[in-house]
Amino acid sequence: MTNPKQMGFFENIHPVRALIEIKENHELLRLAKVIPWPEQIEIAMNCRALKVKALVGPEPHYRELLGAVALMSIRSITYRQAEDLIKHYGPARYLCNLMDSSWSPDHITIFDFVQMLGPEGMEKLNTTFLREAQSLGILDATTLMSDTTAQEAMIPYPNEVGLMKRFTDLVSKSISKVRGTASNIKTKVKEISKKVKSLVRASHLFAKTKPQKQKVGKKLYHMTMELHELLKNCLSHSTNIKNKSVIELQRISDLMKVLFPQILHFITTGFVAPKKIIYLQMSKLYSIVRGKAGKSVEFGIKWGISRIDGFALGFVMQNMANASDKKFCIDAIQKHIELFGTAPKKFGFDRGGHSSANIKKAKALGVKHGGIAPLGQAEWSVSTKTSEEIKCERAQVEGIIGNLKSKNAASTNQTSNQ
Repeated sequence: MTNPKQMGFFENIHPVRALIEIKENHELLRLAKVIPWPEQIEIAMNCRALKVKALVGPEPHYRELLGAVALMSIRSITYRQAEDLIKHYGPARYLCNLMDSSWSPDHITIFDFVQMLGPEGMEKLNTTFLREAQSLGILDATTLMSDTTAQEAMIPYPNEVGLMKRFTDLVSKSISKVRGTASNIKTKVKEISKKVKSLVRASHLFAKTKPQKQKVGKKLYHMTMELHELLKNCLSHSTNIKNKSVIELQRISDLMKVLFPQILHFITTGFVAPKKIIYLQMSKLYSIVRGKAGKSVEFGIKWGISRIDGFALGFVMQNMANASDKKFCIDAIQKHIELFGTAPKKFGFDRGGHSSANIKKAKALGVKHGGIAPLGQAEWSVSTKTSEEIKCERAQVEGIIGNLKSKNAASTNQTSNQ
């Protein structure tokens, strides 16, 4: 018997290249053969043309990166996981048309490509990928489990003083980069900005009672209103409308037309105005009442998440200020019908979507087993066996949401942004 300590030097060297053969019936090979790649490449090229000023510089690896997007869509994985699979997994390389290439995209390249495609481009591509996956039998679209979640944004607490100060800071920053007519008001903007900072300091340090806060708030309101009027007059006479800073100033001005009445409403009544704008850089963020212990309100975007046979689809809920679980419960079924042509046979949703009207609507849409969790001690609208199956499958939706909102997923996105 050979002594392990006496093994030769060369016997310890293992090859790092592998010659493998992928079976013809592998799901990713079959998918790669049926996807209409020329049409997908045309969609990607159109998305790029809308995003860039001039089609100069090296083009993206369209076919290879579209394969990466398809892999992420089918396997429901992160950018880093996609990078690893494409680099080391044969069927994934085949899907990305990289079998005879030494090149492989990293997670940042894939992320940038997805950002270039945008929401509309990704929706078109994902629709094609999932439909083709269904036609090949990779995806079973007869079961749909849905839920909603709030994606919190990393923003400061949206109080009136902070919003008015942020408006002043943004105007000061952008006006400093503008030449011509707008440069004439720079001195006045600096004066107002200095006064606003002084009032903000007074609000934070000295305004302890409600009347004191209200008094400082009114002064801040009138000061920032003066700045807004100054900005509007300047923009009305500006001719350099294509300048980035001028475009940003126009955006802020239009946004403040909506926000100022909301600020005044709170200062005078003490109540938050409906559909309140909470962040100037992202006006679509809203306060979402969740009713959780220790956190009754979250600030961000509300998403609807659907799980179809292991595949996850996310939808930004429209009209987020008034978005409700009851509405998305039916929207999820309708989106499923739009995607696959038929309603799911089995559908599950949590008690937030429960109502007799929703149960009737689900059946009318073609759902055979509508397992919407009942409120209180009410009975399920499906059999006990089916309700137990739906409970187990719905738990996996919670797992998907937890994975999407985990620190690992967030760190991947932050790294990609950098």
